[in-house]
Amino acid sequence: MDVARLSQLNEYGRPLTLALPPGYLGVHFSKTVPTEICRIDEESPLFDASLQFMGRLAFHLSIPNKIDIYGALDNVTLEAILTAYHNIPDRKLVFKNRGESSDRGIITTTVLPIGPIHATFRSTKGFFRSKDRICVEQVSNTILGSSANYEFPVGHFVQKVIIPNQLVLEGGIRSPEVLYQTLSRYSDVPNRKIVFQKGIPGGGLVTKVTLPKGTHGILFYADFQAAPGLPVVSAVVGYAKWQQSIPVDHIVSKLIIPNVITIERMTSDGVEKALNDFSEVADRILVLQEFHRDISKAGAKLTITLPTGKLGLILKSYRDRIWVAKVKPDSQLVSRIPSGYFVESLVVPGELELIGKEEMGCATYLSQKLSEFSHVSNRVLVLKQHKKDVQKRQSGTRFQNEFV
Repeated sequence: MDVARLSQLNEYGRPLTLALPPGYLGVHFSKTVPTEICRIDEESPLFDASLQFMGRLAFHLSIPNKIDIYGALDNVTLEAILTAYHNIPDRKLVFKNRGESSDRGIITTTVLPIGPIHATFRSTKGFFRSKDRICVEQVSNTILGSSANYEFPVGHFVQKVIIPNQLVLEGGIRSPEVLYQTLSRYSDVPNRKIVFQKGIPGGGLVTKVTLPKGTHGILFYADFQAAPGLPVVSAVVGYAKWQQSIPVDHIVSKLIIPNVITIERMTSDGVEKALNDFSEVADRILVLQEFHRDISKAGAKLTITLPTGKLGLILKSYRDRIWVAKVKPDSQLVSRIPSGYFVESLVVPGELELIGKEEMGCATYLSQKLSEFSHVSNRVLVLKQHKKDVQKRQSGTRFQNEFV
């Protein structure tokens, strides 16, 4: 659990969240940054509820379907947004305890209405073209009153663009034209979001595209120079919105087949096979990276959601490694798991969590656990292509398993 999440919990493990009703609040905030409640009017509808938040720092303001702001909030920003959206129900203000730190700067998530946006963006020039980024240049006066500069914070950079259930652009967005084209292409989609941050986003562009059922029309070539056989997009055949959103010459770093398997850093043949084998699965997600340097040098990784029943896997172990020796021809996993991959972890929801050879013991013990919990749904098995990439449980942390 990260620091930001810990800072929002009280001694009973519940979030330090103050629900704000529509209309008059009667709560006043200090001029310190981050701000805190400094005074509460006697007639305030929040008088009793607000007392427990005195002395705690405001950390997150949420206006449903409008705007979310995280970080070191100041009283001017906080009060301006509360005033602009005074009649919206279910507003929430989250606090953290004094003395708790967080390295997060101001992060603003703005929910866009259907249609065009009323803001302009410019590209800031870096020493190299790859360092260019886009930020808010100007906001139209037609946007809601004084909240305009908070919905589109001038000078802040675009960190992420979210088209719900269809597309996410993240990190190295360098051209206003790319942003405008994307927003225009999906202008009829409700609840589009832009995430802004004050600091300059790092890394190259990451594109996450949600694929519908059926043929994908994406052509790949295998890059054997910078990485061993990772698939690179060579062309896209088709004119669907999602197909137009796939950037050519970007590398496939991950493919998520919901409730089935996630494959990372897989060869071109492996990605194409998975796309074809699961062509009738909706909401597959293809993750594309602009630069090889942003992709781990580790070998392939498989995160598999195991079906119930017998798996038909033959596991073997020797000293400090356990691997899949064979997948039986009649196995439910015959098209998902290649022989020779090393086992890193097994998670049985609510029952068991084994990470690394020290906890899994040997192939016999692991096979017994797979058999013992064969009736449990959503078990997750993580495999690595290379033994050197298999990780142990990190001291003091819990394994963050990915349910696909």
